[in-house]
Amino acid sequence: MPGSKEYQRIESKKQMELDRALRELVLGAQVPVESGETAFYFMTRKGKLRRLELTPAQAKLLEDGTLGVVERPEPAQIEHSLVPAATAEQMLGLSKKAVRFLNRKESPIGFMSDDDVKAQQAAEAAGTAPEIADEPEAGEDHAEGAPAEAAAPAAEGGTPEGGSSEPQTQ
Repeated sequence: MPGSKEYQRIESKKQMELDRALRELVLGAQVPVESGETAFYFMTRKGKLRRLELTPAQAKLLEDGTLGVVERPEPAQIEHSLVPAATAEQMLGLSKKAVRFLNRKESPIGFMSDDDVKAQQAAEAAGTAPEIADEPEAGEDHAEGAPAEAAAPAAEGGTPEGGSSEPQTQ
């Protein structure tokens, strides 16, 4: 019965098994991040922008859909890794929340225009950025409260989450 100690224990065990399966997939296929001058932005599960400093070649692989950004659940925290698109697709089958960016032709995940990235950065700086809710439980209406970043394609001429070839300036 939902809410009972037994139910919570079972759900916790399921989550631990899912995290282990996701971690094994990532560790078996992750691509080392090649540090470079290209800032590539993606949205975390909590609605915060994260930036990877990549070489232009790796940023291009992300933009082309050859690589994806996924969560790697560690016991104390969630890290992010680059993996081949096939691995990201496998992870998507296990957990929709685990894939943070993947340029799929039929339905890209995590696309934001440059303007969207700038607006999100400003909201975070002002402390007004909302958290993105976790995916709904079975039976809940998925359309309400669904994160816009999960299906919002980049605006015309925009790049996926700042993954352009322009060097980062600070």
